Amino acid sequence: MNSKIVCALGTALVLVAPAFAQQPPPYQAPPPAYQPPPAYQPPPQYQQAPPQYQQAPPQYQQAPPQYQQAPPQYQQAPPQYQQAPPYQQAPPYQQAPPQYQQAPPYQQAPPPVYPPPPPPYQPYQSPSGSTAHTSTHSTTHAQEGIKYHPWRVQIEGGYTITQGSDVKTLLNDGGSAGAGITWFPTAAIPIGVRVDGSYTSLPITLHGLDLASQSTGQNIADGYTDFYGGDIDAEIDLHLGLHAREYFFGGIGWYKERTTLKSVTYQQGNICFFYCYPGYFPVYSTAQTTTTDWLKSWNAGIGFEWPLSDPATFFIDGRFLRIKQPQGGYWDFIPIRVGIRF
Repeated sequence: MNSKIVCALGTALVLVAPAFAQQPPPYQAPPPAYQPPPAYQPPPQYQQAPPQYQQAPPQYQQAPPQYQQAPPQYQQAPPQYQQAPPYQQAPPYQQAPPQYQQAPPYQQAPPPVYPPPPPPYQPYQSPSGSTAHTSTHSTTHAQEGIKYHPWRVQIEGGYTITQGSDVKTLLNDGGSAGAGITWFPTAAIPIGVRVDGSYTSLPITLHGLDLASQSTGQNIADGYTDFYGGDIDAEIDLHLGLHAREYFFGGIGWYKERTTLKSVTYQQGNICFFYCYPGYFPVYSTAQTTTTDWLKSWNAGIGFEWPLSDPATFFIDGRFLRIKQPQGGYWDFIPIRVGIRF
């Protein structure tokens, strides 16, 4: 019995002895590597990384001593921290949208539209088919709207002013009318020949009537002096701006003077004005008419011309006219006339 107990105890000792031999002594603590702190295990909310986790919570910032002594593998940031957070990526506005990558509409403006160039200048064709000279004079005529025409006819009318004490004491100012023709042989030279015929009527002054009454012995109450004749002048054209020209002219002429004196007598009869009543009324009759021979004259003047509708133009000119008198001396006049050339 005792031997069986001893055998059993021996067997148990043999089986238990290796187990006791492997256990560390009770006074030695396990190394830290085998007992990681509880805080080393990330909580569930730490793995999801909410936005507020970008700022470390207070308990994470104050790590326990055993957490500060982290093993080497913990000092390396987890893979999810090696990637930049969302705010480090370029925001959408940093990537230009497709519509801004293309030039705005105003940069792709259509090319400007320019008017077509004017047609080339066509020289004037005369009726005979010959081409006019392409000279400065003809080119300026085309630009001004006054085209070259070798022959031009004009009609005119205006007012004649007497000049000098000799004629002013005998004649008053009066009206005039006339016609003429101008010939420019070529467009290359702006010089032409102008022929004018005119008629002017000037009433006699009171002093002239008194002298006529004394010379004729009649009661001269009315009278006038007519001048009719013509001038042959040379004309030179000068151009002003785009639609006007100035011209100078001068030459010689021949005129006749016809003086008509009228006497007045008073006849008895009935004078009717709303009703008739007896009275005296004047009766005019030609007492004397005298006409001189052709008198020589000379003149010089200046004028301006503007185009209307080709070939018509409007002009105004004035001249100084001096006529030699039969009894000696000269009578001076200034005819101012306006007219149309075509």
